[in-house]
Amino acid sequence: MSDTDNGIDSSAESSADSDTEAADQGYVSLVIAYRNHDLVREVLRQLDGQSLPPRKVLIADNGGTLSAADLTEMPLADRTELVSLPENPGYGAAVNVARDRLGHDALLVLTHDAVFGPGLAERLLDTLKQGAPTAGCAAPLLRFADNRERVFSAGGLVTAGGRASHLNEPRAAKPYPVAWVDGAIAMYTAAALEAIDWIAEEYFLYFEDVDTGWRLSQHGFESLIVPDEISYQQPGAHPMYLGIRNMVLFARKSGIPRAKNRAAVIRRVARESLGRLRRGKPSGIGEAIRGWRDGNRGLSGKP
Repeated sequence: MSDTDNGIDSSAESSADSDTEAADQGYVSLVIAYRNHDLVREVLRQLDGQSLPPRKVLIADNGGTLSAADLTEMPLADRTELVSLPENPGYGAAVNVARDRLGHDALLVLTHDAVFGPGLAERLLDTLKQGAPTAGCAAPLLRFADNRERVFSAGGLVTAGGRASHLNEPRAAKPYPVAWVDGAIAMYTAAALEAIDWIAEEYFLYFEDVDTGWRLSQHGFESLIVPDEISYQQPGAHPMYLGIRNMVLFARKSGIPRAKNRAAVIRRVARESLGRLRRGKPSGIGEAIRGWRDGNRGLSGKP
């Protein structure tokens, strides 16, 4: 006798099971470490204080300087796994450490200098659940760690020529979609990561977040900023070489016409070079030329 004959709707039962599974989903946090144990300890302390703690913590140690013994003295040691990457393969490779360790949970990615409140994870996870099935990524409003009144990133934009920039003020009071979110603090659904085959590794540093947002959109997923969830991070200066090379690599990958990309690169180099000269630093034009050349040759990875 079939389930239907018994008066049981198997499809409804399956749907109910799926809804229960989705409601039970938590998150895994991945911390990207690089040669500063105190910062790693502080991020773990903040994770330990979350209103919704992570089911598991992964530390991708891009410097290869942490040991299992170091972790025993840090918060959440009972649920933390260390993955040593001493050759520093870059941001994308570090995030992808979670690929076979995630299951159906969401993934909260944190750089080791991220500063965030106790409700961060719960708020981002709720935003993803409320936006399902199209919400693929959620991130907080980021302010500068050394100037907490100043917005660093309220989400990202990409011009027609492939130049990426940050919004310096939120677009709305409630979660809103953007082209990409900064990679310092971001939560992804497992479904979204699988759909885009995880994070691109060819950039090494800078532009992975832009690439990720673009590929999410290509697969029907939105990247969302949660403007009333405030976090902090201090961005470093982008090396001119990597900035230009990766901008060109992204343009090639995303189908941006070469003429438009070239014009956008020239405008970026002119602006950044002038800024450097005003600060008494070398213009970086030579680095930019190398980046343009190598990007058009398709050279990628760690310089």
